[in-house]
Amino acid sequence: MGRLGIYLKDKIEREVRDIVQKDIQNGASPGEANISATCNELIRLGLLVYKNNESGEHKFDLEGYRRDLIRKAAGSREGSVLIATLLAEMYLKMTGKDEPGKLEETLDMILSGISDAEDNAENHHFVQDAQ
Repeated sequence: MGRLGIYLKDKIEREVRDIVQKDIQNGASPGEANISATCNELIRLGLLVYKNNESGEHKFDLEGYRRDLIRKAAGSREGSVLIATLLAEMYLKMTGKDEPGKLEETLDMILSGISDAEDNAENHHFVQDAQ
């Protein structure tokens, strides 16, 4: 392992020492949390950022992220519907209530409950536009 003698600005030194103290307070031993190890990790992370910026691929693809998020959310919802359908069908067959129309009625009740839960979560977590 190489050895470097470097000078740090006072503010940066204080921040590094604060990180070390925080790590020690969180249960790290002095051998694990020391100025040398902390500076080594910070430099390693800084080099990753530097190399990423140098390569020109540092732009976050917001459109791609949104597309992936919607695709995964839709897939999750579709999977939930399939599981609910299978469970409802198994429940009705096990209880002997598998008469015509009963599966559709049960699924309508389940899917309405899912939609209501989604609406309640949306109202709870997101600011609604004033109308």
